[in-house]
Amino acid sequence: MLTFRSTKPFEHHPSPALKTTEAGLRWRVLIVNPHTSIREMIRVILDGYSDLIEVGGEASDGDEAVEQVKAIPIDLVLMDTHLPNNVDTIRRIKHLLPQVVILGTSAEYTPYLYNAMIAAGAVAFIRMEDAADLLFRSIVFAMCTYGPKHVQMSQGQTTSRRNTLLANAM
Repeated sequence: MLTFRSTKPFEHHPSPALKTTEAGLRWRVLIVNPHTSIREMIRVILDGYSDLIEVGGEASDGDEAVEQVKAIPIDLVLMDTHLPNNVDTIRRIKHLLPQVVILGTSAEYTPYLYNAMIAAGAVAFIRMEDAADLLFRSIVFAMCTYGPKHVQMSQGQTTSRRNTLLANAM
């Protein structure tokens, strides 16, 4: 099998043939949603960016999400805002992994749910109707802004990497 490696490891490659990356360069995502079909939809969207994002696990409720976080190294959690005890789940996950980035997802926006999730430790909110267009961009922005660094870089390199990621996401 022929594998191509880009000289720009963080550039988005639409080719499904590019599935291998250097270890540690992909962000591991946990999808937390009670609906199997929505978890599958999110996975399909993220699989298009497999050079940068890896779905590390899925959970259908808060307890399962906490168990997944204990068992699997996760960088980012996509959590449904209507999940029972979602605020408590966010706090538990942040207690276990303070560096993890949490994004809320929902079919509808309500200020109460948004504010509660942000207060608990989520950094952003994505409406599911916008997921196809904005999910990747939101993840890149959140990870570049709030996430831990995967590779030690000087300040100039970090700024250059962030600008490359944001330019490719737009």
